[in-house]
Amino acid sequence: MAADDAPVLVPGTGYIYVAPPGTPLPDLKAGFDPKDSTKWGPEGLTWKSIGNTSLDNGIEMSVDGDEPEVLGSWQNKSLKTTDPGKTYAVTINLSDFTAESYKLYYGTDKGLDSKGLFSIPASPTAQNRALMIAAVDGTKCVAWHYPKSSIIGADSVTMDPAALGEMPVKATVVALNQSTPLGSVTPVFDLAAGLPAPAA
Repeated sequence: MAADDAPVLVPGTGYIYVAPPGTPLPDLKAGFDPKDSTKWGPEGLTWKSIGNTSLDNGIEMSVDGDEPEVLGSWQNKSLKTTDPGKTYAVTINLSDFTAESYKLYYGTDKGLDSKGLFSIPASPTAQNRALMIAAVDGTKCVAWHYPKSSIIGADSVTMDPAALGEMPVKATVVALNQSTPLGSVTPVFDLAAGLPAPAA
């Protein structure tokens, strides 16, 4: 059988949103517009765009953890393998220099003071947010949703005269509770048609 081109994605555009932990994924119905959360109905008012992010560096979804270990017996050298835990994270390079970006990078829930300044905390605290990422290729989209992530600055702020300034943050995916999955991701779907229900 020939390969199917439909599931392939070149993520030329992307949109990233944050919300309070536990905020559900919006309804990815027909006509879903990933660039405008005000069109998602009442639930869309909770999601806030993270703003502009790096075009050159994109985002990186990483996984850390030990490799599976092969366990054996005297009779069977490869009896079974272990299932080590995994930690998932998303590195995002913020390009908007706003109070909201500073909260995530510097690790505080405080905004601008009465003088319009942002105070960098002496003791940073990662900020907990639900996270949604929509990667778009023309009319096609893949969406990731994490009910809870812990976000804080990940590397140096860069000021390159030939490029947009960047503030890299790392969103480490954490469990909302024991019964909720760490996250979810869609197959490639058409924005005009919306996310289809699985075949019976």
